[in-house]
Amino acid sequence: MPITKSDLINETAISCGMSRDNVRSSIEQFFDVVKDTIKAGNSLEIRGFGTFSPKTCNPRLGRNLKTGELIPLAASKGMNFKFSSELKTKVTGLAAKKGVPSKQVQVRELEEIGLLQKNARSQ
Repeated sequence: MPITKSDLINETAISCGMSRDNVRSSIEQFFDVVKDTIKAGNSLEIRGFGTFSPKTCNPRLGRNLKTGELIPLAASKGMNFKFSSELKTKVTGLAAKKGVPSKQVQVRELEEIGLLQKNARSQ
């Protein structure tokens, strides 16, 4: 079940022992800073949590699914969020691995847990 902005304000007010009005003001100010930073084309990094960054989609051709007709789509702006390794560890319970393992290491790990047979390796 998703948590709403109101729930976030209530939980934060209770855990911090602050008034709901003060917490509401702080949270709304935080959201405003995020929006203004992204709108200006800058990234916002919160250590231990993640990075908010602007995203630009180039104009492209889309397709009307009903008629199959090609339609030009205008350029658009959006936002990306990349979570930190600390947040990933906290949410998943798994330690983040440094780097990407080689193909040989991946195959060996799959063989060890029985998802890949050794003779399939040569194919």
